[in-house]
Amino acid sequence: MNCPRCNAAVAFTKLRCDNCGHDLTAYHKLVSLSNIYYNKGLSQAKVRDLTGAISSLKQSLQFNKLNTSARNLLGLIYYEEGEIVAALSEWVLSKHFQNDNNDADLYMNEIQANPNKLEMHNQTIRKYNSALNSAKHGDEDMAIIQLKKVVNTNPKFIRANQLLALLYMMSGKKENRTRALRLMNNIIKVDVTNTTTLRYMKELSDVHLKSEPVIKVEKKEEPRKILPSADPDAYKTITPYKEEKPSVLPFVNVLVGIIIGLAVMYFLVVPHIKSGIANDKNNNFKQYSEEQASKNSDNSSLKNENVKLQAQVDDLKAQLDKLQGGDGTSDNPVDGDTLIESYNNLFAAVQLYIAGKKEEASDKIVNIDEESLTGDDAKKLYNKIKSETFENATVKYFEEGRDAYNGEGDYTGKQDYDKAIELLNLSLKYDKNNTDSMYFLGRCYQKKGDNEKAKEYYNQIINDYPDSQRVPEAKAKLNEIG
Repeated sequence: MNCPRCNAAVAFTKLRCDNCGHDLTAYHKLVSLSNIYYNKGLSQAKVRDLTGAISSLKQSLQFNKLNTSARNLLGLIYYEEGEIVAALSEWVLSKHFQNDNNDADLYMNEIQANPNKLEMHNQTIRKYNSALNSAKHGDEDMAIIQLKKVVNTNPKFIRANQLLALLYMMSGKKENRTRALRLMNNIIKVDVTNTTTLRYMKELSDVHLKSEPVIKVEKKEEPRKILPSADPDAYKTITPYKEEKPSVLPFVNVLVGIIIGLAVMYFLVVPHIKSGIANDKNNNFKQYSEEQASKNSDNSSLKNENVKLQAQVDDLKAQLDKLQGGDGTSDNPVDGDTLIESYNNLFAAVQLYIAGKKEEASDKIVNIDEESLTGDDAKKLYNKIKSETFENATVKYFEEGRDAYNGEGDYTGKQDYDKAIELLNLSLKYDKNNTDSMYFLGRCYQKKGDNEKAKEYYNQIINDYPDSQRVPEAKAKLNEIG
């Protein structure tokens, strides 16, 4: 089976994914229940309990929609009952979930390989739908005619047989009730537990199909009937009518009606339409104005914030010049070069942040020695940009590192553990409490054979972050290492 989290192949007996460490206990139970119901449905189908088999297979698919064996069998049962559309739907879904080595290909090709047969099924469905529509509108005779054609074409089409039998029973005629019973006797062989069929058969329990001896009745020769004499004028060619001169009066009446209609439209309908259009335009303009006001407000807020940030930067530059004494020296206990580099990175980060380049701003902030910053303004700027950029940066580098470990994304087809370690360390640089990055660093070192380094990261998660969801997985990996 495949892991529902990372889709990696996992042995059915394992309760945890080797690739991502996901707990498979519940998923294992679901797959087992799905297989149980599939086996039950298969047993029912073998004894022609198709109704029960459909119920079991649907239950199987509720537990595991990826169970293509159950879906293919459900399609076969639908096909046996004449439900070609439902059968093809199940096989197409099965093909979607399992593209290779799927028996659904064989079933669909068998139907589609014969265009005449496929067209016959389509015609059958159309006739059944037409008959159903006729029956709903009270045209039972037309429905019976169409259903007879459907049943002759596809004798196993259970719904068509049942509808035809119902129409026969509604007629109340003895011979039609006999025909209905024959139909039910035929389709009960297809599905022995169909409740509708069994109910109809119970309704027809008073009808017997025993063959009765045929009594020959001698036909008496009847006297030859003499047709009444025909009227000599009956078969004469009808002379064409003589065209009359066209009258202007009907045209005048039509013209007057059009004029009255246009007048009514102009005085009653057009003002209402114009009013509606005007209201729509007013509403649209109002909505547009509100949106523009909101955007202008947001832009104004951003501009004000950027102006304040720029003012703080200018003030800090002045303070830096003062600290350096104008000659590159400083009384600060921090090394002068470190101080200048930290402030330069801070200034660059602020400029990038103002320009909307938060990811690049985070790269500048991460290189700042926080201890070298003097004054509350510098620290406030540092903390503000750090809080708004580091979270995205740590997630970004973690996801790239995980992809490099799993061989996914930009690293599809190649698992680069060294690159994964580099990216995951960057993620920890932006957030030292990222237990996801710690866990995958341990996995990387474990794959590289450096078990001692892997243990350091697993133990760090267990000891320093006992509430992390990675703790059970870290313990499991420690047990593997031993």
